Amino acid sequence: MTRTTLVVVPVYGDLESLLRCVDGLVEHLDTERHRVLLVNDCGPDADTIERALLDRTAGIEGFRYERNDHNLGFVGTCNRAVTELDPGHDGEAVLLLNSDAVPTAGFLDAMLAVLDEDRTGVVTARSDNATIASIPYRLTNRGAARTEERTRAVWAAIAPLLPASQVLPVAMGFCFLTRRELITEHGLFDEAFAPGYGEENDYCLRIAAHGWLAKIANHALVLHAGGKSFSGNRNALRAAHQRELERRYPFLPDAVAAYQRHGTTATERFADVLVPAGPAARLAVDLRHVADADALVRQIDAAFGDGFALEARLPSGTSAPDTWSVTADEPNPDDLVTVQVLVDPTPAELVTANRRAAHWVFVDTGPAAAPWSSEQYRAGSARVADLVRPFAEVVTPDELDSAREGVENSMLAPLDGTSAALERRWAAFLPLDLAAAQAASASSSDEVTRLRRELDDLRASRSFRTGQAIAKVASRLPGRR
Repeated sequence: MTRTTLVVVPVYGDLESLLRCVDGLVEHLDTERHRVLLVNDCGPDADTIERALLDRTAGIEGFRYERNDHNLGFVGTCNRAVTELDPGHDGEAVLLLNSDAVPTAGFLDAMLAVLDEDRTGVVTARSDNATIASIPYRLTNRGAARTEERTRAVWAAIAPLLPASQVLPVAMGFCFLTRRELITEHGLFDEAFAPGYGEENDYCLRIAAHGWLAKIANHALVLHAGGKSFSGNRNALRAAHQRELERRYPFLPDAVAAYQRHGTTATERFADVLVPAGPAARLAVDLRHVADADALVRQIDAAFGDGFALEARLPSGTSAPDTWSVTADEPNPDDLVTVQVLVDPTPAELVTANRRAAHWVFVDTGPAAAPWSSEQYRAGSARVADLVRPFAEVVTPDELDSAREGVENSMLAPLDGTSAALERRWAAFLPLDLAAAQAASASSSDEVTRLRRELDDLRASRSFRTGQAIAKVASRLPGRR
């Protein structure tokens, strides 16, 4: 189906970002099929912005300019645009585009193709600044910024390896494509979320109740400055509107967390590793449970110390080269590393490594057959090597030099092959990952249940009732209030 599209750009402030948005639309939008509605919401320098917009779009087909009588906010402006200024017709699409968003080539065609997929109600694009739609989302360099240049490079490399779309809990509001017939049937934005923040989530979840999906178009890229066209106390507004969202949709935080955990592909998760840039590749290792950690530190340093940024968790008293980063903290599975050295890992440690490292080195320090009396065997570590062999070379400490060669070959391999290998590993360990998440959730639930039971028992106890009675009597004594 070939849809026409109304592109609505609410205009408030930040002329520089606005003109970048308009220029992107002029360059990349087919205005013989689609039309643009720019609505001035009477923000700072409204007259200056009006003159600049009229000058920039003069004589360009498909662009229309309107101005509100007074400031309506983002929610009010979008609602007025699609219901009053340009009510359109069922069968067309409506794209709500922030004025600090910058379209790139082919963005709308890619989004429309996804919108035409079965039961798709809302589509968003990939971006450099759009929470879970950002690419790369997780970073190997913790202090790095997601620049437009970096996002363009990473997206260009991995977008062809990603599916055309995937289902999201909610779509991102900076670039929000929906069907006109859904607006007709369900309305657009709820004024409870005026002037902005959270309104797009509410819309997605309202239509989801009727079977419509929110999706991301992986082959569409729209850059986004973020916060450039909004004034006021953003943090307080976000917090208040988030509370309202969670009141209406209590499942939303868990849904977003679940998407981040197992709704993404391995390729997008490791995008920052697959398209390397900047400092030396990070290599992480946990040696806290190794019998002779000092010896293994020396062997790892000899094999990887030149060319890799090494970081480790070491037992007390173990010495490490000055070039190593040593930490006692639990690793954050969303903090990516390029390589992880797995030393006799437990299944639980494999689950974490699957989420954290693109490349593995498995070091087997144990005997060929561990007895049942050993902690290693009881923990299941003796059989872990069988799980790992399809995805990593299994070596002894003396074979670490050959392991480095294997890692470097993997890092230099064609991107499509590395991506496919990561997806196979991701799928293989998904059942373990889901079981671990379920166990953690059940454990948390059990703890809450236990605490509630203890509190109920305390309230039912004789000593508690006696204390309450004494407190009531004491409150009536002279001089007490």
